[in-house]
Amino acid sequence: MFDCMDVLSVSPGQILDFYTASPSSCMLQEKALKACFSGLTQTEWQHRHTAQSIETQSTSSEELVPSPPSPLPPPRVYKPCFVCQDKSSGYHYGVSACEGCKGFFRRSIQKNMIYTCHRDKNCVINKVTRNRCQYCRLQKCFEVGMSKESVRNDRNKKKKETSKQECTESYEMTAELDDLTEKIRKAHQETFPSLCQLGKYTTNSSADHRVRLDLGLWDKFSELATKCIIKIVEFAKRLPGFTGLTIADQITLLKAACLDILVQSV
Repeated sequence: MFDCMDVLSVSPGQILDFYTASPSSCMLQEKALKACFSGLTQTEWQHRHTAQSIETQSTSSEELVPSPPSPLPPPRVYKPCFVCQDKSSGYHYGVSACEGCKGFFRRSIQKNMIYTCHRDKNCVINKVTRNRCQYCRLQKCFEVGMSKESVRNDRNKKKKETSKQECTESYEMTAELDDLTEKIRKAHQETFPSLCQLGKYTTNSSADHRVRLDLGLWDKFSELATKCIIKIVEFAKRLPGFTGLTIADQITLLKAACLDILVQSV
């Protein structure tokens, strides 16, 4: 019945609308149109038109539904530890190993450990007994394929990375900071020229372990301390910016740093 409409790729509703709007320009003759729709009641026509609209809406809705996300890849599963059959954390030094056996093998190689077996050197190594015999555990590590060279290479790699970081951390002093450092060095040399050449005071013990205390030592110490304080004040006055502070601030700084300056100057 709808062969003529299928050829035109239009719906019955579109044909009727087109024919009603411009009958003079319609490509289909009235007789042909009547022949196409002969035997089709109004109720059947509405039913077919409604079904076609629902089908079109359903197709549009299906096109808007997003596709489900692709499933995540399964987590990587390692074989059990080749040494003790415990849960493996990955491949270490050439074989699948747990964290315990990995650390044990690394320490044994780095420290050149020598173990002794108190039995027949054929102990069973598993998750429960692995800590009972270190000798057999180390031998089991070698048997399953753990490599000494991997430990050494890993250690050398870490050393190179550390030294590389130390080399890259270079400190360049600005001209202002370099000038300030030079002024401090010069002030120290001018105010403490002979401090390191001061005489040393010692106490002598007699045969019966009695210490003879030089009573004049305290007077000498007091005199020396007074001279050092005077030198520290002179040193502070030579530092850039110190004399620009108030007297109260100068005194506070000298009290707080006097002992530190004295210790560093000796």
